[in-house]
Amino acid sequence: MNEEFAIHWFRQDLRLNDNPSLNYLSKNHKNIVCLYIYDEVNPERQLGAASKLWLHHSLNDLNIALDNNLLIFKGNPEKIFSEILSNYKIKEISWNRCYEPWRIKRDKTLKIYLKENTSVNSFNGSLLWEPWDILKNDGSPYKVFTPFYQRGCLKFKEPKKPENCKLKLYNHKIKSTDINELELNTNRTWGKNIIKHWKIGESHAE
Repeated sequence: MNEEFAIHWFRQDLRLNDNPSLNYLSKNHKNIVCLYIYDEVNPERQLGAASKLWLHHSLNDLNIALDNNLLIFKGNPEKIFSEILSNYKIKEISWNRCYEPWRIKRDKTLKIYLKENTSVNSFNGSLLWEPWDILKNDGSPYKVFTPFYQRGCLKFKEPKKPENCKLKLYNHKIKSTDINELELNTNRTWGKNIIKHWKIGESHAE
């Protein structure tokens, strides 16, 4: 597989609609590969059983929406991206930012490494305003909501409008981990009850 492609890295935002990273890539690249990494190495706390079940079905729904082209790995993202970059021509890697301290630490280190090998971009995909955009005059963050909103948010630029894109998926031949191999699902009664009463995934969102 000699053709170049760009990678969108799915993290917490398992959606295709109004996805800033995907929107950006679709405007700048003709071949896009969508990737999800189940990282058990860097988190300060592991997911609970219910969260794992929800993730399992969300990934299934996303994979179906991507015509079974979602590339899935398990492990440390830096190691996984290193292997991908060693074997394929990657024009750019992009994702939507997360804001937990451990994720910020991981992503900063990862971005430094990736920039030595390819182009990298990250986007705000979950907040109206970035935390570092709405600050007091002395540069410190607000601690009370009312002044944060009145003096900060209302005077800052309006949040971006929702935007969707036509995804240009690349029919890659990269070997992927099967979702079931992540061992996120459960056959216990409580799990079956969740699935019975909830429809999980973006395709079921209203």
